Amino acid sequence: MSDRFNHDGLLKDMLQHDRPALLDWLTGGVAVREFLNVEFPKLIERRLDLVMLLSDGSLLHLEVQGSNDRNMAYREGVYCFLLGQKYQRRKIRQVVLYVGRARMRMASGVNLGETAGAYTLADIRELDVEAMLASSCPADYALAVLARDADAKLQEIVGRIVRLRGAERERALAQLVILSGLRGLPRRVQWEIDRMSVILDIRKNPVLMKWRREAIREGLEEGRAAGLAEGRAESLRSLLHEKFGALPKWADQRIAAAKPLDLDRWLKKVLTADTLEGVVGPRR
Repeated sequence: MSDRFNHDGLLKDMLQHDRPALLDWLTGGVAVREFLNVEFPKLIERRLDLVMLLSDGSLLHLEVQGSNDRNMAYREGVYCFLLGQKYQRRKIRQVVLYVGRARMRMASGVNLGETAGAYTLADIRELDVEAMLASSCPADYALAVLARDADAKLQEIVGRIVRLRGAERERALAQLVILSGLRGLPRRVQWEIDRMSVILDIRKNPVLMKWRREAIREGLEEGRAAGLAEGRAESLRSLLHEKFGALPKWADQRIAAAKPLDLDRWLKKVLTADTLEGVVGPRR
């Protein structure tokens, strides 16, 4: 069930609104004064994930990344220069928070001779699951499913959330269900929830419904905003990669040769299909 949701959007929302202990780890302990809404012209790939004005007057730019991107260092370099131009005389620190299943293997900087740039790569697996469960913030209990050795502590994670009350429990359970998809654990999480006699109805949970709608909107709008088949194809590849992992050559070739109507149809099918073949058709 959780694979039908927008994981990145949820993580950004949790960091901005729940203020979990994870945020202190990312800021280096410097308090967040304000979250800034930063969007650049269309020459940039997309809106920046999160930009925070910290209590010491510096900026923290945070990108949440669910897959390895070989161009990440270049993206961060462009973002850094544009942020520097927009917020002159402020120090800027950049962090990429990696939440994917595969081993993190991105470069933490780029050297182009006279111009060089570096940023911090933070793998959420570096966090200790026990420390997150000891937090007083319910969002940390849901984020614990992404931490080191979380699979061995799944019963404890679910139990910690189930002991919460009312809307606080419903929100944390929904966050857990969605984030478990990043580790391939939604069925085990659902089994633990059922075993504890807790009913989680997607149709009645506002958090689950919100992020399901957001995933549908984001997947469709990213393709249409480009206005070209290549824009739709890249959006489709990104969604398929997030859900099923690295694309085989035959699937990539089929997407490259697809007509715009086929790409639109496949973008709609991504969220409900259980297999790659269920989106682009069987391998021939």
